[in-house]
Amino acid sequence: MSRVYELYRRLESIQPFGDLERGFRAEVHDPVWFLGRQWQMGEHHGEDASSPVEVRYALDQIPLLPFDGNPELDPQVVPPEAIVESEPDDWWTPGRRVRLGKTYADAAGLPSVDQADPSLLLASMPFPYDRFDGKGYDGFRLYQTQPQNAIFDTVFAEVSPEMPRDLWDPAELAYQATFQAGPLELPLPRHDGGHIDWYSVDAASGPVVPGTGQADHQVIPSRMHYPGAPHPRWWQIENARVDIGGFPPDRAHFATMLLIDLIASHSDDWFTFPVTTANGNLVQLREVVIKDSFDDTWIVTPPTGWSLFALSGAQDAGLDSATLLLWPTVTSPLVGTVHEEVVLGVDEDANMLWAVEMRLNGKDLPTAESSLTGPDDGQTPGGTGVDGSARLAYRYNPAYGLRPYWHPYTIDNVNGNRRFVQGRLADLRTSPAELMPEAQAVLLRDGANYTADPAQQTAPVHQIEPATVPDQGLRLQRRWMLVRQTDGRPRLWMQRQRLPLLSPPVSGLRFDVLEQEETPA
Repeated sequence: MSRVYELYRRLESIQPFGDLERGFRAEVHDPVWFLGRQWQMGEHHGEDASSPVEVRYALDQIPLLPFDGNPELDPQVVPPEAIVESEPDDWWTPGRRVRLGKTYADAAGLPSVDQADPSLLLASMPFPYDRFDGKGYDGFRLYQTQPQNAIFDTVFAEVSPEMPRDLWDPAELAYQATFQAGPLELPLPRHDGGHIDWYSVDAASGPVVPGTGQADHQVIPSRMHYPGAPHPRWWQIENARVDIGGFPPDRAHFATMLLIDLIASHSDDWFTFPVTTANGNLVQLREVVIKDSFDDTWIVTPPTGWSLFALSGAQDAGLDSATLLLWPTVTSPLVGTVHEEVVLGVDEDANMLWAVEMRLNGKDLPTAESSLTGPDDGQTPGGTGVDGSARLAYRYNPAYGLRPYWHPYTIDNVNGNRRFVQGRLADLRTSPAELMPEAQAVLLRDGANYTADPAQQTAPVHQIEPATVPDQGLRLQRRWMLVRQTDGRPRLWMQRQRLPLLSPPVSGLRFDVLEQEETPA
């Protein structure tokens, strides 16, 4: 009996497991054959289409006014982060406090440091300047207390008479600011600290005055080009050594964020033209007229109903949707180490809000990270082992789990508003009871009584809006920031920033605890 075996053959593509880059390169081994095949299929058929050869545009500019009328806070020169986040005494750096203090003491013939008023000496200097504490006069304290005379005017001539306003809201733990563009207001609500861009501000209703009109500009457009862009002609061989996926989006250059979308949507049909403008302005294109290669003119208008760059509330404020806010934002600042750090969180077990000082004056405090999750020993009160050969005895502990640099906030009614109000723990283990040290961080003080010198700071009762602190808690930080202004001068300021926290601090605080003791049988 014969048997029939049917054999089948088929062609299968070999997956390039070894080199995936060849698929991205889309290599063509015979370009001439490829072009001929396209001609046979009719892919070269098209229509006469023009290209832009000239662009004429006119624009209006509404300049942003100096913040609070202070010429040192000009948004056309100073980055908005430095304007909003500056503290009143940022100018008084440790070096200036030491230098001007010594200069004035020598010029005015003040007593030696051993015989000087302690309140006029350097104190609470940040690391590594803490070595100067008590060893010299504080220029900032002398500037505040000494009478104004010829010596005073000469030594402190470089001090700016106008100090920036503190825009930090200690109750909301965020910055609140309002910029001015003529009579138009641009509020910046609830800034947490960090990067500020055009989308950070809103447009408030108000009269809009016409901007500074400029003469018509005439420029030559060019085809949009970027590494790896497809060529506009069929017979051009593209560079295969380009990986489009290797261009990560960069927030400092918005065009890179749109690159992938641009590649997928007729990327060889886009043209660009330069627009000459200045920082610190509200800019609006009044008219854009394009002349093409057929000598026809086209008036380009912005799309209605939607705009990617429109400010919130622009229509209510009377601004056109084509209005764009330009200012010199900070992209790559020099960031200092953390000067102060505070952790906030609601402790449900203790039924209060805790503020834990983790770092002061550039130094870590002896508040270990492990203390943010429970008692230091990891045991509950009275959790020592039981020895059957010993008599059971107990010791009364009025307060268990007290730690330095932990500050309680309790809910109270303040002028008809519910607030977390700062308090102080009492060490009930001593007789009489003693209060624990008060908060030293600037982040835990009322801004109305702020001063650069913590030693001279009064003791206000800090209040926090309950809705400000989320369930997982907050981390607050202060640090120095350094950037360059548009005029090339350096700009230094102290930034306050709020950051999310994974879990709130837990104190393990208990009252009226009986702790087991071991006594001989």
